Amino acid sequence: MSALDQAGARDLLVRVVKKLYDERHSPVPGALLKAVLVTEAQKEGAEFSEHHLGFGKFIEFVRTVPEVAIQGRSGSDVLLAPITASALLAAYANPLPRLRRDFWRAFVEFPVENAVRLYDPTEDKILYEPRGTQRSGVPIDPVPRETQLQWRRTFSEQQPETIKDALLAALNGSETVVFNEFARRLRENPSVTRGWNRFLQKQITDYVAGWATAHGIPEDRWLAPARGIQFFRGDGEAVTDKPQNISQRADLYNFFDQLPIEDLLQLRVPLEWVLRIARRGDA
Repeated sequence: MSALDQAGARDLLVRVVKKLYDERHSPVPGALLKAVLVTEAQKEGAEFSEHHLGFGKFIEFVRTVPEVAIQGRSGSDVLLAPITASALLAAYANPLPRLRRDFWRAFVEFPVENAVRLYDPTEDKILYEPRGTQRSGVPIDPVPRETQLQWRRTFSEQQPETIKDALLAALNGSETVVFNEFARRLRENPSVTRGWNRFLQKQITDYVAGWATAHGIPEDRWLAPARGIQFFRGDGEAVTDKPQNISQRADLYNFFDQLPIEDLLQLRVPLEWVLRIARRGDA
């Protein structure tokens, strides 16, 4: 079995990254990519070795391929995607905190005529007041409609061709139904929906963080509080564990979100039991 030369290895890398990205609709962990690359090379009667190509580490080889975008992430691994999907990498690089629901709504929902939105730091709540109100508070300007449309265009442009065309077509529709049509298209493919939700969360979080920084509002005001994780003992009594901080919870969410469902169900944690409980509504 002959070892791939530089040109052959680069061509295979580009093809494997695109294949995995198209299947997952999300960036590819470096460790997974290396394993698949070796397997695909063997299927083609060849051997892949970054050492044979003169590189000490796999990532050093990847960095020489301009068609592949790379993003460092929490921990030692990296994420990769086709260069055409590079804008999505930042949404997966680090655990994302959760916004308070009232802040999410205040920034995402479009403006209402003759009304304003304020954040009252004293009462720690969002106010919806008539324009010209005497109530004091930090003004909130919702994310403009065009900005929210641009987020959708950016996400759509970085999807595989079969998905991209349908999403962009939805965004070119009537102004009154464009958001609903985009959501409908997403619902046709759950894995794309998960990718969009992740991307959207990153955009909104960054937007609110910029607003908070400009007005001197600390993170603990606009981030959702950590909540305890509920477990069930053998006798059915619920037990609440110690609250987990946002980073810990986000790390878990990110880990599980990256796993294909067939791998997820093989974990020693009885996830099939969890699914049964959730579907019955016992939890």
